[in-house]
Amino acid sequence: MKKRLLCIIAVLTLVIMTFSACGQKGVDSDLSMAGEVQAFADAIDMDYAYDLAYELGYNMDLADNELGWRTAGSDAEHKTADYLAEEMKKIGLVDVEKVGTPVDKFQFNDSSLTIEGTDIDLMPAAYQCSGTDADGITAEIVDAGGGYEYDYLEMDDVKGKIVLAKVDQANEAWIDGYVRCAYEQGAAAIVTWANSGYGEVSEDSINVQDICCEDLIPTVAISANQAKEIKAAIKEGNNKATLKVDVEYADDNSGTTYNVVGKIPGKSGDQQIILGSHYDKYWYGFQDNCTAVSLTFAVAKAMIESGYVPENDILVVAHGAEEWGAADSQFDWTIGAWEMIEANPDWAKKTICMINTELPGYVNENNTLNVITVPEYRTMAQKLIAESGLVVPYGDIIMSEEVTNVSNMEDGVSYRWHGVPYMLNGGVGGDFGTQRYHTHFDDADTYDEDAMKTNIHWYGAFSIYMDKMPAMELDLTTTCDELEANLGDDIAKAAGVDVEAYKAELAKLKDAAAAHNEKIADVNARYEAAMAEGADEETLAALRAEGNALDAISLEAFKEIQVQYLKADDCDVYLGHPQVNTNIELLQGTLAALDEGVLWGDDGDGALDIAFNMNSYHDWYYYYFGEEVGDNSASQYDAEFVPEENLYWGKDRLAKVTYVGDTTYDLYMADYNGEDPDIEGAKAVYEDALEEAYGWIVDYCKQEIAGMQKIVKILQ
Repeated sequence: MKKRLLCIIAVLTLVIMTFSACGQKGVDSDLSMAGEVQAFADAIDMDYAYDLAYELGYNMDLADNELGWRTAGSDAEHKTADYLAEEMKKIGLVDVEKVGTPVDKFQFNDSSLTIEGTDIDLMPAAYQCSGTDADGITAEIVDAGGGYEYDYLEMDDVKGKIVLAKVDQANEAWIDGYVRCAYEQGAAAIVTWANSGYGEVSEDSINVQDICCEDLIPTVAISANQAKEIKAAIKEGNNKATLKVDVEYADDNSGTTYNVVGKIPGKSGDQQIILGSHYDKYWYGFQDNCTAVSLTFAVAKAMIESGYVPENDILVVAHGAEEWGAADSQFDWTIGAWEMIEANPDWAKKTICMINTELPGYVNENNTLNVITVPEYRTMAQKLIAESGLVVPYGDIIMSEEVTNVSNMEDGVSYRWHGVPYMLNGGVGGDFGTQRYHTHFDDADTYDEDAMKTNIHWYGAFSIYMDKMPAMELDLTTTCDELEANLGDDIAKAAGVDVEAYKAELAKLKDAAAAHNEKIADVNARYEAAMAEGADEETLAALRAEGNALDAISLEAFKEIQVQYLKADDCDVYLGHPQVNTNIELLQGTLAALDEGVLWGDDGDGALDIAFNMNSYHDWYYYYFGEEVGDNSASQYDAEFVPEENLYWGKDRLAKVTYVGDTTYDLYMADYNGEDPDIEGAKAVYEDALEEAYGWIVDYCKQEIAGMQKIVKILQ
């Protein structure tokens, strides 16, 4: 699962509103499918769930190296695809197939880092880029501190040397910034280490992420304790290092990953529910994502063994290449899933829900499990948790009633882009994200059986509910709420938007969505009444057909919402244009601070404090890594400069980039060098950018209004 710059902070600061269902051991519901949910729950095989997760995590025959890695297009991925296909058949899934799709290949075989004159002989973790030749790189190794431009400015020339740098990818910058900066300084390779942001559980932990940039120099990661050893060796004069990195890397889309698909056939194949996960991993990857794969298999196994016959097809899909699968892209994860739905566009017309799973076998420090959905499924999820009686938390686990919005951290974003509504379990939260995520401490010791069983039960119960109800409860009024919240009235008015006219069109859409909701509720209520009365199959079939017709409208409207409103950056997804609003607020704040002549403020309110937050914080790259790296980073989120084939789920979803980073950098460097900054010149640049952004707001609002009118027609 992907975690990008500052995203973990948002997860850690969620306000959790919970209710306790402690002691509830069985389904307690008047709904017609309650008996089938209970039978499913009784059939859950927890030994199977754990054993499958353990096999996927610790069977080294399914890994590419002794560290346990299984990466995009690798031999281990291929072996695991074969294994999963056979396992699907064993538990009773049918129409099992491996669906191959092209990816950029990365296979990490081996590595070593030795320091002459010492006993240091390490196996660093390799990032997704070319390795070295068999002889490796032998060069001086130097300590580059935090790996920032100002660290290099204080050093001698590092050309041709191996640099050692501390990274913090949660709070400061992603790995691509550190790599690009070292490359611009002429380094031959970079050795990174971290003890903040990620991997905080131990100074022996090694953390890696997806590299998100072109193939520049060999890049590896070691632990904080290993970095201490190297620093000590350097101080003692032992600074001749040899780095060998044995990887198979191809950035020409010549690799192959496999999505493994199996089915529980429904009475009708007109609609389907997808249970998804990914099976590539770093290290043991026990939670990320071996337990998730075993969850989907355990759900399917329990359904089959309980005798459940679904109305609709239920697909189990194990995706490859989720962690990484594309070179030189800021959108390099969920590539297997992207290609899966790209090759099956008809799925968007028939999938009533994609349920994705990530890290379900651990529980956070509050014993709370969260559910995350697209906004349109939030209402239903909250109802099912709080009112249905179908949800059974086990042990001391608590289900959160606060259902939050999905981001783009996992495979669901690829499906959503194509018009498939989805939900997932809470993923990385609490201490796990900062401590164990993407390290070898993501191991079986983290397993919590009650958390795993609660997740299995919840997603099985939800699938059965969705399958049995004639009409999917996709609440499009929440789209309207999101758009209204993200409009930014004051900014829109300042830009010249007729806010009242915008809200009038939005009100029409909300009325149409509410009327559509009433139709959904009506047919579902009549179905439940018919079930209670023991109606004949002809009556029930007519109700299901009525519901399916509403589903077709719901899915068409949902897809149009994604086309008209979905925006993305490397950290999140939005409905509307809030990123542009944020940039406008930052420009306004920067100009106000410049009027006061304050570059750095004690409370973070100086012009530079504010300006570096532009473009979803990416302008901090100018501060950390220099002008060229900053420019490169900014352009990576601009569809005008990024080749279409590198955009994937960023395609047609990127907000406008405000290019003021060079000006901000000039102000910073003048201050750094003790020179007088050109305040008036900078203000002129920021003012021009502000006017340009106001124009974008006008254009976005026009498009959004047109979209509202189009969706109203669909719903009517």
